[in-house]
This record gives sequence, C-alpha cells and structure tokens, in this order.
Amino acid sequence: MLLYGITGACIVGIPLTFLLLFQCWRNAGLKQQINSYKELEKENLYMTVWVLKEDIAAGDKITRSDLEKEEKWIPKTCDIRQMADIKRIAGRKTKTALKKGTIMQADLLYDK
Repeated sequence: MLLYGITGACIVGIPLTFLLLFQCWRNAGLKQQINSYKELEKENLYMTVWVLKEDIAAGDKITRSDLEKEEKWIPKTCDIRQMADIKRIAGRKTKTALKKGTIMQADLLYDK
C-alpha cells in the first residue's frame, strides 16, 4: 500500500517539479526582457517614424509610395520634429544613397 502511495506521488510530483522549474526559468527570462526595455526607455523614445520601403539612389526624389510607417526606438538626442512629418520628407531629393529601412530625417535630404 505504501509503495502505491509513493509511486502515485512520484507520477504526480516529478512532472509538477519540472513544470515549476520551467516556469521559474521563463520568469527569469521575462524579468531580463523587462529590464532591457527599461534601459531602452531611459535612453530612447519608442515612436512612429517614416522609413524607406526600398533602396534609393543618391539624388532620387522621395515619394509617399517609397515610405511606410514603423514603430522604432529612436535616441533622445535626435530631433524628432524632423522624423514625424511626411510633408517635410516627400518630394525632396536624397543627399546620399539610402538603404531600405532607413529612418527618414530632414538632414538626409536636400531642401526643396
């Protein structure tokens, strides 16, 4: 009778122990992820910006169809007024060749 009780406890206890250890490990990973986000928040802003959909050669004109909105971490040192307005970006020519995914800023473009 005692053997059956010990066997039943092992059948139930061993999987529960592994489940508990897995949850503790996952919790530690989530805590690390939260801490990394807190560090990003201290040094950066999470905001919606305009980025390029495709590569653009130097001197080409940027059109609205070349741009898409994305949410990205932006350093607080950047002038965010240059990034938020599509009217300041569309219709201007690029100073240099720009890669897909580049965050658009007014200093990358020539004045109209």
